[in-house]
Amino acid sequence: MPTIFQKLNLKDQKQILVLNATRSFEGELGTLTDVEIKRHLDEVTEIDFALVFVTRKAEIDEHSLPLVAKARGDLILWFVYPKGTSKKYKADFNRDNGWDVISAAGYQPVRMVAIDEDWSALRYRRSIYVRR
Repeated sequence: MPTIFQKLNLKDQKQILVLNATRSFEGELGTLTDVEIKRHLDEVTEIDFALVFVTRKAEIDEHSLPLVAKARGDLILWFVYPKGTSKKYKADFNRDNGWDVISAAGYQPVRMVAIDEDWSALRYRRSIYVRR
């Protein structure tokens, strides 16, 4: 069975950006070896893998443009948000609505992955890299 990071396409990246990770996800991050985890956007000049935990549309809006401004090539950008069925967490957006800022920046959703019973991850990819 693939690990969560295999599902998220983490391959040979030596540095990743993880914003607002939940306490429950810290154990998963602890399994990473040979990967430097940055926790703040100002710690990086370029990004090729980012995992951003969000519960409000305002957080998506706040992070989208600064993230894509630091994108290196075909950025692997995941937004992790509460599932609609989560009993612990709520969001003011869903899979289909609330993504207008990242979409306007030229990115589109390409894949969804279940993180656990409470969280889903939605990958956004720059449109020029998406096969038609």
